[in-house]
Amino acid sequence: MLVSAWRVREVRVFLERFYALHFTILYPATILLIAGAAEIGNRIGRRSRAADNGGSDIGTLTGAALGLLALLLAFSFSLALSRYDARRTMVLEEANAIGSTANFALMLPGPAQEPILSELRDYTAVRIGLDRPFDPAKLARDVARSLDIQKRLWQQATEVTTAAPQSLPAYRFVASLNEMNNIHERRITGLRYHVPAGVMFMLAGVAMVAMGFTGYHVGVTGARRRPAILIMASMVAVLIMLVVDLDRPDRGLIQVPVQPLVDAANGIRP
Repeated sequence: MLVSAWRVREVRVFLERFYALHFTILYPATILLIAGAAEIGNRIGRRSRAADNGGSDIGTLTGAALGLLALLLAFSFSLALSRYDARRTMVLEEANAIGSTANFALMLPGPAQEPILSELRDYTAVRIGLDRPFDPAKLARDVARSLDIQKRLWQQATEVTTAAPQSLPAYRFVASLNEMNNIHERRITGLRYHVPAGVMFMLAGVAMVAMGFTGYHVGVTGARRRPAILIMASMVAVLIMLVVDLDRPDRGLIQVPVQPLVDAANGIRP
C-alpha cells in the first residue's frame, strides 16, 4: 500500500513538473508527440492494408476517437477560459478596491493621508508585477511583501479609528481596506490553481490515440493524404497548447492584462 501511494505521488510530481515546462519545450514536444502518433498509425496502416477489409471497422473507431477528442477539447478549453476570465476579473476588482481605498484615504485627517497613500502606491506596484515573470520564489516574495504592506496599512487604520472612533470616513476606509485584503487572497488562489495536469495529459493521450487511428485509417485505405494528416495533427496539438496557454497566463503567450492596476497606480495622488 505504501509503495503504491509512493508511486502515485511520484507520477503526480512528474506530471506537474512536465506540465510546468517552458512553452519553448512544451509546444514542440506536444506537436511531435501527436504528429508522430499520426505518422506511426499511417505506416502501420500501410503495412496492414492487405489484412484489413477496406478499413471500415477502423473508420468507425477513428470517428469515435475524434468525437471523444472534440468533447475533451471543448471541456478543457471551457475550463481554462473560465479560469482566465476569473483571473482577469480579479485584477479589475483589485484595481477598483485599491482606487476606492485611496479615495477614502483622502477623506481622512491630513497627517494620516500621505503615509497611507505612500503605502498604497508601493502595494499597487507589487500587485502589478505579481508573478511576472513566472518564478515561484518571486511569487512568494511578492506575497510576503503584500502582506507586510497590508499590515502597515492596518496599523495606520487602527491609529485613525482610535483617534476618531465615530468617524464615517474612517469606517469607510477600513471597509475598503478589508475588501482589498480579501481580493488579495482570491487573486493569489487564482494564480496558484490550474487545470489539473492529469486532465491535460489525458487530453494529449486521447489526441495521440485519435490521430493514430486517423493515420492508420488513411494508410489502410491507401489514400495519399499524409501531409493533410500531419497538418491536422499539428492543429490539434496547437489547440491543446492554446488550452495550456490560457491556463498558465503567467508564463505563456496569452497574458492577463494588468492595465487596470497601472491606471489605479497613476490615479493615486503623489
